[in-house]
Amino acid sequence: MKKLYFLTLLATAFTFGQSVVITTVIDGTLPSDGCAGSSGSSNPKLVELYVSGTVDLTNYRLQTESNGAADAASISWNTGCDLTALGTVTDSFIYLVGAGETTFTEMYPSATPAAGLTSLPNGNGNDAYRVALYDAPGTAGNLVSVMDQFGDPLDLPVNDYSAAWCYQDSYAKRNNGVVANGGTFDSSTFTYGGNAAFASPNNTCAFITAAVPVGTFTLTTKAFNGINGLTLYPNPVSGNVLNITSSNNGAMSVQIFDVLGKRVANTSVINNQINISGLNSGVYIVKITEEGKTATRKLVVK
Repeated sequence: MKKLYFLTLLATAFTFGQSVVITTVIDGTLPSDGCAGSSGSSNPKLVELYVSGTVDLTNYRLQTESNGAADAASISWNTGCDLTALGTVTDSFIYLVGAGETTFTEMYPSATPAAGLTSLPNGNGNDAYRVALYDAPGTAGNLVSVMDQFGDPLDLPVNDYSAAWCYQDSYAKRNNGVVANGGTFDSSTFTYGGNAAFASPNNTCAFITAAVPVGTFTLTTKAFNGINGLTLYPNPVSGNVLNITSSNNGAMSVQIFDVLGKRVANTSVINNQINISGLNSGVYIVKITEEGKTATRKLVVK
C-alpha cells in the first residue's frame, strides 16, 4: 500500500493544506507614481496568490498565456515569474505587482509586494495565469504539475476581451472556499468587475481600493453537510467502484480532490456508483452535490 496522506475534515468546514491559489487579478487605470501622480494610466498590475499550509516555492512559477489561443496547439505559456526566491511560505498572501508598485503600496499599505523576483505578471485584461511546478529553476526544467489556473486561453480564439473572465481595466476575485483547480479553470469560481469597471470616473485609488480589497480570501467554506442520509462505501476502498447513496436518491455530481487541493475527478453518480480506478492510494476529499445541496466526505483509497 502506498503512503497515505492525511487531511483534517471539520464538521462544518473544510480547508486544503499545501496549495497555492490565484485569488485576485487587477488591471488598473491609475498612474504608476502614486495616486496623485501623472505617469501612465494602466496601474497597478496585480496577481495575488494565497498559500495554504506550508509550501516550499522552489521551482514554482506564475506563468502567463497572453491574448488567448485559436486551438490547444497554439497555447503558449511564458517562462513566467520564478517564485523560488520566496522560499517556504505558510498561510500567507503573495502580492505580485508587475507595474505601479508605488501606487499599489499607497492603495494597500498593509500589503507588501513580493521582492527579489523578475518577470512579474503584467496582464492586459485577457491574459491567463497559472501556478506551475517545474523540476528545475529559471528557464530550465520540465513541467511537473499545474496547481492552479485563472482563465482559459481557448475561450479567446481571437485576441479580444469577450470571455467571461476578461478583466480589461477591471478585476477578477476568487470566490471564498474555491480550492486549487489543477489547471482546469471554471469561470464561475470567480467574481468579476466586468471590462472597463475602472474607466473614468472610477479611475481613482479610492474607488479601486473599495471595489477590490486584498488579503481577504479564505479557503474555509461552510454548510458542506447538507445531504440527508449520505453514505459512501466501502471506505477505505480497494477496488475500482465507490458506492454513493442518499435518502433522496437524487441526481448527484461528484468532485474529488487530492491533498494539494487539486481536483482529480469530476463525474456523476450512475446507478449509485462512480468509477475511481484512476485514483492512486491516498486520502482524498469527495465533494458531492445533490439538488443544490453539498456535502464533503473523506475517502481513503488503498
